Amino acid sequence: MPHIVIQGPVDLEAYAREFEPILLRTGADVIRADTLYRDRSGRALLLEALVVEAGRKLPFYLKITSHDRGSVTIRIDPLTHPERSDGVRSLVARIGRDLIARNPGARVLNSDLLVPCAAGQKGDSE
Repeated sequence: MPHIVIQGPVDLEAYAREFEPILLRTGADVIRADTLYRDRSGRALLLEALVVEAGRKLPFYLKITSHDRGSVTIRIDPLTHPERSDGVRSLVARIGRDLIARNPGARVLNSDLLVPCAAGQKGDSE
């Protein structure tokens, strides 16, 4: 499944506070992420998402988890198994880009996606 591991300081609490729903439309295709849930410890976020491509609805959750080793993982929640469509991959990459842009010093450590860099940062994606 699509995933991104970000190394460096990432403030998930700030991301949760400042989160704005995502809604992208291209013709009949839709990429949406609108509801964010935070666990009590502040170390994990769950983002409710929906991708509609070619008339197929792909509902799923993105899980964003902070680890003790100083990294954050963004991945599809294992309880949801959407098709690995372009839209699903695009949404995971967008969330990764947003986290990196909001957290100076953070960089992509590992990913199976191309993650666009924030303006002014060197390319670090795979």
